[in-house]
Amino acid sequence: MLWIINGLIYGFFTAIYTIFNQHYKLNAYLLGMWRGWGIAFCFFPFLCFLGFPSSAYYWFLLIMQGLMIAIYDSRLFFASARYGAGSTSRVMALTAIITTLFWWLLTPKDFLKLLDNGNLAITIILLLFGFTVSYWRMIKSPISRKLVNDMLPALLSLSGMSIATKEIASFGTTAWSGIVYYLTIAVFVSGSVNAWWYIKTVKPDFSGFFHQLFAPHMFKIGFYIISFSTALITAKNLALRMAPNPGYVTALLLTAPIFVFGINKYNKIPDNVSVKEGFLMIAFLMALLILVAGNFGVSD
Repeated sequence: MLWIINGLIYGFFTAIYTIFNQHYKLNAYLLGMWRGWGIAFCFFPFLCFLGFPSSAYYWFLLIMQGLMIAIYDSRLFFASARYGAGSTSRVMALTAIITTLFWWLLTPKDFLKLLDNGNLAITIILLLFGFTVSYWRMIKSPISRKLVNDMLPALLSLSGMSIATKEIASFGTTAWSGIVYYLTIAVFVSGSVNAWWYIKTVKPDFSGFFHQLFAPHMFKIGFYIISFSTALITAKNLALRMAPNPGYVTALLLTAPIFVFGINKYNKIPDNVSVKEGFLMIAFLMALLILVAGNFGVSD
């Protein structure tokens, strides 16, 4: 059950992560650079002890993961600044379904075993149906529909990241090496991709680029984002290594909107975009999590 504890930690720090740019409203690519390069710089000494990966397939997974991190980070930061952390975090509930379906496609034999238990399979179908109805009610709001469209690349990227992390774990690396390689190679790639997008969109000159990146206020902001991002990544990696299906860990991400909702209420920040429908989606997926965590025969 350690994966559930780490998944809950993952959900909490994802809430902080989402709220971050609701407050600062900075360029998402700039934040992505600090997050990627900053974390890689801090953890590079550990890479020197472990050595670089020798497998070409492993390098492929890490580079692809870095690209997906870049897409996820930038879309999430832009959306939280524009729409608020509450609605953005609730839309991320869609990732749990996408990840679970992707994983079932990759593990068809285990999925067919699941179908052998008719009561369990029908219950899961009913939960997914309830989730779908709640989702369609949510996107009836023009703002929510626009938010879902903007966040779709991030939803797909987070699903891919979860599956890639699970695949890396299955490839035979230790927990320590898996986390260190993620915190150095994958996030360095994400920082570099965000830098490219920043240069393409903002078009700063050479001195302007470094002036924006190393502006005095960015050091404090960078320290915050490096600190809680490291905790988030570590908890996510540990949870994904141990969970039977990466979609179930992503389902624990559904605690993030609850944390966001509570923090926004405490700080008296308006948060009323599709709240009821968003939490209905979360309720159906939390029921799915109970099926997995309980002794109901779900192994995939």
